[in-house]
Parts: sequence; structure tokens; C-alpha cells
Amino acid sequence: MSRLKELRKYIDKKLNKMEDEDKRTGAIAHLYGVSLAAQMIAKKRNLDPELAAMAAMLHDMHAYKTGSYDDHAHLGA
Repeated sequence: MSRLKELRKYIDKKLNKMEDEDKRTGAIAHLYGVSLAAQMIAKKRNLDPELAAMAAMLHDMHAYKTGSYDDHAHLGA
């Protein structure tokens, strides 16, 4: 299985623990959408599309885990 598929299984497991269904649905749509966009941009620029998709999948996980967007760019990195 590819690294991206393994990561998606992990992300889905974490997001499915979110109690608020609307927030969970939004988080899934957001992360998968950003991941797809990153993958397309990477392909256009002859970069590693799998790595770009993985980074995009992880970019907001800290905020979703803690429920806070305070300094989420730094803490999520």
C-alpha cells in the first residue's frame, strides 16, 4: 500500500473521532480537497505528487485534534 493510502487511513481514523458531524464532514472535505490540489500543483511543477498530497493531508491536523486554530500553522508543522 502506498504511503498516501496509509496516511489517509490514519487521518480518517482520527477525524472519525470528532463528535460534531458537521465539523467532521467539513474537515474531511477540506483535507481531501487541499490534498488533491497540492497533488495537481506538484504534478504541474514536476515535484513529488505523493509527498505534496501527504503534507496537505496533515496541514490542519493539530487544529482538528486540539479544537484550536491558535498558532496552528506553527504547531501543525
